[in-house]
Amino acid sequence: MEKINTKNNVKLFAYAGIIFVVLVWGLVPPTVSYIYDFYSGAVYSAATSLIAAVSLLLLSVKKLDLLTNDMLKIAIPTGIFNGLADLVQKIGLQYTTPTKYAFLENLSCVVVPILLFILIRKRPGVLTIIASIVCLAGSFVLTGMNFSDGAASFGIGEILCALAGCFYGVNIAITGTYAKKFYAPLYVMVQIWVRFVISSATAVVLNFININGQPIEQFKFSFDIWNLLVLLALGLVSNTLCWTIRTNAMKHISPNAVAIIMPFAAVVTGVASVALGMDELTPNLLIGAGLGLAAALMCSFDDILEGKKANKNKSSDSDVSDSTNAVEEATEKIS
Repeated sequence: MEKINTKNNVKLFAYAGIIFVVLVWGLVPPTVSYIYDFYSGAVYSAATSLIAAVSLLLLSVKKLDLLTNDMLKIAIPTGIFNGLADLVQKIGLQYTTPTKYAFLENLSCVVVPILLFILIRKRPGVLTIIASIVCLAGSFVLTGMNFSDGAASFGIGEILCALAGCFYGVNIAITGTYAKKFYAPLYVMVQIWVRFVISSATAVVLNFININGQPIEQFKFSFDIWNLLVLLALGLVSNTLCWTIRTNAMKHISPNAVAIIMPFAAVVTGVASVALGMDELTPNLLIGAGLGLAAALMCSFDDILEGKKANKNKSSDSDVSDSTNAVEEATEKIS
């Protein structure tokens, strides 16, 4: 009983960690909108990735013996998907609206249950399926998308942003399935180094590829001390701390729950934007937030029920094993 309670406490702490990450990542966009005046998107991604990668290397220097081939086989591919998601987002955003970009990124909440079934034949619960649909609907309402006048038509920008959502979903599904046994800071470090390489290459490529005589994204970097401090803070908190917390939490939480809870960061962004006077409080924000919260609660409840069911099965198996051992011992004594 004590073991089960301990596991439940660990799961609650894991959910608390995910909520912290959602809050932080929800507050990042208003800050990044300031940073983009001084750093181009790909440069910002590369710089914060470098800060995080070096920080995680310093934190994990005494644990480098845990950097095994098994970890690299998982961390490098998930790092590639992470980097590719960031890459196609940066390019896709040039050809679509932020509204569509935000909505399409949340396709991860649909991709993860499908991938889990493909990878480990794990059938999503009824509540999880409903939560995925509600999550996507909430994102649709939250971002104010509509289908009138071709507003939801798909072009190259929408396709790339949809790919980003799918790539993030792959990252969540594989990490949640195969990375539970790895030391989280070291695992994240490998991912971030891979992302740094991809982001750096992207920054160079986007600067040299011209469309109508203009680079897709001109290389821009500020050496102002205050801008560098903001960049450092974002790299340490958003990339280093949050990615480590989320990865560690996924050892105890279903990837489905993580995929559905994470889009709620968009609600935090909306609230922060309203509070800062950057946006207005709209019915879309309220309805979208309500649907997002409902989806998160449904999937979390399904995850908790699944955990209790697994613990009950383990307890039953343990009781059967104990009974079998007792019978064997009694038989030996009679003999």
